[in-house]
Amino acid sequence: MPENETAANLGENKAQKKPESQKKQQQALLVLLIVVAVGVAIILYNNGVLGGGSSRRPVEQYLNAIASRDFDSYIESMPPRMAEDYSAELSERGLSKEDYMRELYSDYFEEFGENMTVTLEFTDRSRPDAEYVDGFRNSYQRIYGEEIRFNSVFEIDVTARFSGENSADGINLECYVVKSGGKWYIVGCDYETVAAEETE
Repeated sequence: MPENETAANLGENKAQKKPESQKKQQQALLVLLIVVAVGVAIILYNNGVLGGGSSRRPVEQYLNAIASRDFDSYIESMPPRMAEDYSAELSERGLSKEDYMRELYSDYFEEFGENMTVTLEFTDRSRPDAEYVDGFRNSYQRIYGEEIRFNSVFEIDVTARFSGENSADGINLECYVVKSGGKWYIVGCDYETVAAEETE
């Protein structure tokens, strides 16, 4: 075989091997990028940034439902077992949904009036300490007879301003939300009432 043909063949082989080597490197890089992207997505999901909507959503739904006496929206903001408990109590009381909400929050309706509205100002979001989380898990299991599974929990601080024909009042709230089954739910609020401001 002539020397120039052998050199040409070697050149062709190198040219063929180079793209295969580059393909393997590109594939390895692609796999690495996918692994990193999945890892970031899991971190963001567990921190409430991705999936299940906003962690504020159940707080907004809960407080607006109180103001509008909307029982269905009220219980939809809670985990299913908590919602079932309220539905059972409603059934036992034999009240309409609106009357039940009015009775449940009678102090609010007496203070602000029947045509109540609420505006919300979210001020902070933080992770509660492990002691609170453990206490919540234990009390939930004691009350409802089952373990609540959630992969994220936050304290949402919000100032809710209720107003109606009687008065207006800003209320500072520390509301707790959990992400369970890919959806955010409210599991409780601690209220600290701010001085009432009479409307003119």
